[in-house]
Amino acid sequence: MAGSMTSLATLALYLGVPGVIQGAAQETLPLLEADRISNSEHLARRAALKAWMPNGSVAVIFTNPERNRSNDTDFKFHPNADFWYLTGFPEPDAALVLAPDGMTIDGKRVTEVLLVNDRNPGAETWTGYRFGPATAAQRLGVEISVSNRRLAEVLAAAGSGAVFRSNGMNDPTGSILDMTGTVENWAKGRERLSGLSRQIGTMRAIKSPAEIGLLKKAVAATAVGHIEAIKSCEPGMKEYDLQAVVEYSFTRGGCEWVGYNSIVGGGPDSCVLHYEENRRTIRNGEIVCMDVAGEYHGYSADVTRSYPANGKFTPAQLAIYNLVLEAADAGIAACRPEAPFGASHRAAETVLRDGMLRLGIIKNASELRRYFMHGTSHTIGLDVHDSPVQTMKPGVALTVEPGIYIPAGSPCDPKWWNIGVRIEDDILITATGAINLSAGVPRKAAEIEALMKAKGIGNVKLG
Repeated sequence: MAGSMTSLATLALYLGVPGVIQGAAQETLPLLEADRISNSEHLARRAALKAWMPNGSVAVIFTNPERNRSNDTDFKFHPNADFWYLTGFPEPDAALVLAPDGMTIDGKRVTEVLLVNDRNPGAETWTGYRFGPATAAQRLGVEISVSNRRLAEVLAAAGSGAVFRSNGMNDPTGSILDMTGTVENWAKGRERLSGLSRQIGTMRAIKSPAEIGLLKKAVAATAVGHIEAIKSCEPGMKEYDLQAVVEYSFTRGGCEWVGYNSIVGGGPDSCVLHYEENRRTIRNGEIVCMDVAGEYHGYSADVTRSYPANGKFTPAQLAIYNLVLEAADAGIAACRPEAPFGASHRAAETVLRDGMLRLGIIKNASELRRYFMHGTSHTIGLDVHDSPVQTMKPGVALTVEPGIYIPAGSPCDPKWWNIGVRIEDDILITATGAINLSAGVPRKAAEIEALMKAKGIGNVKLG
């Protein structure tokens, strides 16, 4: 049996067709998971963008390049969010050309061309199966897909109209750099149009039911990770011990990546907003601020919880925690359809200002900025800081994340020093109100202390 499977896989490899694995069920490779965004939804997105484009115009949208980590090791590839939103194509060195007035490619009149790497059967022994043009067109539902080596030919066929280019890609390298150079040479002397990224961002801001489903899966896996880490935390652990717990949980929940570099800060590190080293030993009596989330099929959650390392808040920690929780509740209450996007920040900021004055940590309202120096909300989706909006429309997903950070040496009573508390939840705006997608992770101080009496997977000895 093993011999027949190997022969079949080898035959598929060298015939240049997608791989097939024999077993209880057949799989076609490269794998496209059943709960991904459908071809029909991607088609509708491209159609909407083409309808927005002026007559005669052409748009070229690139994915990200591969990035080198060191020597012959690359970072794991992550597609450009705009490109991924329009195509669902997961490989590097690709571009999408849109020409609403049409172009003739290989005798076929089309309005879109997906350009991808050719298959290289020998290389796939090392890299895994790749789509290639024929399979990309067949399985992704684009009108036509051709080799990315034909970019100049495709652009020539697209006509001489005005050009949209640049979809927010930073620092192109490798094949993508060569392809952008080809576009620049072709576009010389043509009218250059702007607004492409902004229009795609407007489309991305309102999540479809399918997108909401993927976002919920990312949040669910994230919630499990937070709960397990809170249960596992104890003095003497390293911050990376908790990082390991949450990232393991994300992966068990189906997430392909973390949504961003995990932030696990104990004591003084809790006061650093984007602390990522996670190498310090967590000490008794400290508070831990943990901002970690998983990404599922491109959609990222963004959740933060803060909790006492030893399972019991000190009076000072509890005072700050309850103030931040009150601000978070006020911010969430301000999330409603058609509300200005800044409503959540204004509500949370008012609570924090009044509370910090009441606790005597600040003497006047202008001092709040020393301890609360960031916004309360941002949208989430294909980017953890997703396309900005002005109004909370149904289908918008956003965070509510007030915080107070009091590093040592601050001009206040030392009992407050090294207390950093942020509480962040993921909120979905609906037609009638808002849903807290991450409400399953305990938020009240008493609930957190009760949860910490249990043991988590991080307390299991290895080896």
